[in-house]
Amino acid sequence: MYRAVLLISILAVTCMAAAAPDDPYFASRGTWGQGYDDQWALKRIGFTAKDDATSAWRIEDGSSSAVIVAVLDTGLDYRHPDFARRNLWRNEHESKNGIDDDGNGYVDDLHGWNFLERNDDVADLSGHGTFVTGIIAARTDNGEGIAGINRGVKIMPLRVLNFLGAGHAVKVAEAIYYAVENGARVINMSLGSPGDSAAESRAMRYAADRGVLIVVAAGNEGSDITGFGPAASEHVITVAATDESDTRAGFSNWGAQVDIAAPGTDLLSLRARRTDFVLTTFPHLYLPGDAFIGDQAKYYRASGTSFSAPLVAATASLIFAKQPELTAADVRRMLLQSARDIGVPGIDQFSGYGLLDARAALAADPKFFLDAVITGVAVAQEGNRTLVAVRGTAAADQFRRATIELGAGTDPTRWQRVAEVREVVPDGTLARIDATLLQSAKQWTLRLIVEHRGGQTREARYLVNLG
Repeated sequence: MYRAVLLISILAVTCMAAAAPDDPYFASRGTWGQGYDDQWALKRIGFTAKDDATSAWRIEDGSSSAVIVAVLDTGLDYRHPDFARRNLWRNEHESKNGIDDDGNGYVDDLHGWNFLERNDDVADLSGHGTFVTGIIAARTDNGEGIAGINRGVKIMPLRVLNFLGAGHAVKVAEAIYYAVENGARVINMSLGSPGDSAAESRAMRYAADRGVLIVVAAGNEGSDITGFGPAASEHVITVAATDESDTRAGFSNWGAQVDIAAPGTDLLSLRARRTDFVLTTFPHLYLPGDAFIGDQAKYYRASGTSFSAPLVAATASLIFAKQPELTAADVRRMLLQSARDIGVPGIDQFSGYGLLDARAALAADPKFFLDAVITGVAVAQEGNRTLVAVRGTAAADQFRRATIELGAGTDPTRWQRVAEVREVVPDGTLARIDATLLQSAKQWTLRLIVEHRGGQTREARYLVNLG
């Protein structure tokens, strides 16, 4: 059984003044008593005021090309006053007449499909899907509410979760096929559960083979995502959550499958009519209506990796809008390789490549990559010598060299170079080092530094415990 991926943090209320864009909550601060901007998450990843020369919107705001983003979730309140009907996907080959005009097996699927009830009603009875969609596509510069990231996007709402945020992998798989066949370039899935599904895995592979980028939430159990579906899949971008200090949110799942991180605490977005989805998840910790924002409660605030994922999906859609000729692999590379390193240096299990940087991603070279990963060590014997084999990846589109260094303890202040790698190692043995170098301490940190011919470097660290 799948569940929508969400969490909540509740604070109290005040308000402040506005600036460009002219959406009031984009400029305001402290509306519910917090000490940061109401739409802090957008600004943290690079979507600052349009008159800011460094804003990601100065590179692309979505107006260049209408990219279709499928949102597999609880549906959409597309009549929300801060969502424009022009941003709702329309099946041009279908009419509202009770006939399957385009012969795709879905009758009257003008604006998406309800895979739970097998009809065209994508109304959001939960609010989760509307919240996710608002991050991507809320109307911007309309003098109301919040700013969305992509003003030219076409949202394809595919309802795969019920009003409690629960669903089944087979429905998710069917929705993935539908999204691919109907032109989606990006799929957002803020859902998941322990275990995996063969049907869903086949569907995700199908999407990847056809150049569709899938972005998923890592989940909120605060645990290793190995074995979680779809977050542990190799065919998706898995997104972890960070807080206002750019550190991993305590609830965010972690693991080797995490690709990137994005803000996920106390986000503000659209509220679907007559919904309060946190009430169905934390009934003993939450008072009804505490997450409502505004006089008419048209807005909502929540926390979770569910809401980190659409920040990445929306940025991906802007890259496709700017350069429609790019492949999904190109866009994936641009997002990950341009991320801002946070926490432990290099790729790590909590934030992947780092924090999403939308401006850097939009300006990135699609062919550039620089990877440094240590996957493990093993003892090897060579004659009378005992060696430690270091396994991992040292690669780049323009590889210069890589070095391996050794330092005592978990956070060394001094490093000793113990090996040099002259050729690309995509996934294998990087070097073998003399085991006697590790005799003087019980804990050692290995550091791999990979150098690009352009001068950039990326590092990875690996802790060795000798017992």
